Amino acid sequence: MTTDAIESRIANALFDVQPARVSWIARPSIALVRAMYKGLWVGGRATITPTEYHFHPNAMNRVAHAGVIDFVIPLVDITHVSTKWGFISSLVIVQAGGQEIRIRCYRAKKFAARLREAVAAARGGA
Repeated sequence: MTTDAIESRIANALFDVQPARVSWIARPSIALVRAMYKGLWVGGRATITPTEYHFHPNAMNRVAHAGVIDFVIPLVDITHVSTKWGFISSLVIVQAGGQEIRIRCYRAKKFAARLREAVAAARGGA
C-alpha cells in the first residue's frame, strides 16, 4: 500500500488480453473463459489515492499476459461506481471515459463506498 493510498486491495481486474504463452492443452479452456467473461481476469492490486484509481498486476500476471494489464484513472473522470454480487468475491464496476472497468475483490461494497467518497472529494464535494 502506498503512503498516499486511501484504500488498497488485492484484486483481479478484467482485461481483454491474451495469455503470453499457452500450451495446446490449455487453449480450449482459456478460449472458453475469454468468451464467458469477454476477457481474462488478471491478479494484482487495486488502489484509491486522493487523485486516482489504479490497478497494477502482480509479477506472475505481468509475465503470464500479453497486452495492457494496468489502468490509472483520474478520480474526476469516474462517472459511476457500483457493485455486483459475485460468487466468493463481488465486483466493483466503474464507469469512466465511456468504458466499464471491473475488478473482483473481497469487501467490494466497502471498497466501492471509499471510491465514491474519493471521487466526491476530488470533485470538491464531501
